Amino acid sequence: MAPASSGLPACRTGGPRTDQRADGPTILELWVPAEELDDFNAHIVGEIQVVHEFR
Repeated sequence: MAPASSGLPACRTGGPRTDQRADGPTILELWVPAEELDDFNAHIVGEIQVVHEFR
């Protein structure tokens, strides 16, 4: 299945940031190229709240 568009701006590497299906049809992960993680993390505003944990 092709990844869905996340609506986020394109990566600096030219490719889009994409949502990827994880372990189920309703579980999506945002994939960001490793070389852009520092920039991505620098733009996070506020705290990240953990709402569920699965082990």
